[in-house]
Amino acid sequence: MVVLIILVVLALIALLVVSTINRAQEKEHARRMQQRKLKLQADALVDVVTCLEQTLPNQMIAKYVNDEAIRFMQQALQLETAPSPHLESAIRHAMIHSEDLLAGKTQRNASYQRDSDAQIAQAQVHLNEATKVLRHLCAQGILTDTELEVFTSELAWAFLMVSVASYIGQGNKFAALQDRFSAQSFYQKAQNLLMESLHPDPRRVRMIRELSEIIEGSRKTMSRDLMPDRPRDLTSETATTL
Repeated sequence: MVVLIILVVLALIALLVVSTINRAQEKEHARRMQQRKLKLQADALVDVVTCLEQTLPNQMIAKYVNDEAIRFMQQALQLETAPSPHLESAIRHAMIHSEDLLAGKTQRNASYQRDSDAQIAQAQVHLNEATKVLRHLCAQGILTDTELEVFTSELAWAFLMVSVASYIGQGNKFAALQDRFSAQSFYQKAQNLLMESLHPDPRRVRMIRELSEIIEGSRKTMSRDLMPDRPRDLTSETATTL
């Protein structure tokens, strides 16, 4: 009888140990999954920041998105059970980058133009993601409603212009190759997008008018303030079809 009791006790202890180990493994698995999710979110936002820097002249939007990426990295670091030099280094570099964005030290030759439909689509995905981040920051009180309105209007304009400027750029390439028919086709695509848009930016109406003049042949290029990406000498280049 005593032996039976001992065996039962040992069995219960074994079950308790197994249960404890399983709970620890489940907790560790959940920690790793959460950390992985945070790292992926941070990486995705870093890609958005890169797109914003390459597309928008206003670097403050990129700065706010970069700050959000830093917060994800810091949350991932808090879940570490051991020192993580790689993650700590990534946070330091991201913080320095935010400081540079705030100080205007990272100004690139921003351009709306892209060379393919895939690049246009990717840029627009990133612009939409930036808008979501800004709305989240406004809900947290990090941005004011006024700042949100200004920034989202700029992002909406960039979303439109990524397609419009890319089509105009392709039109310029075909025009340089003396392919008037293809050039007009791209100019018309750009104009149609502008006409379908409801964005209140006054540049939209001016661009529609100037594109009409280009299509009619009374104008060769867009005004510099409307289309800062000036066409290069493309006589030897092959136009990329969008």
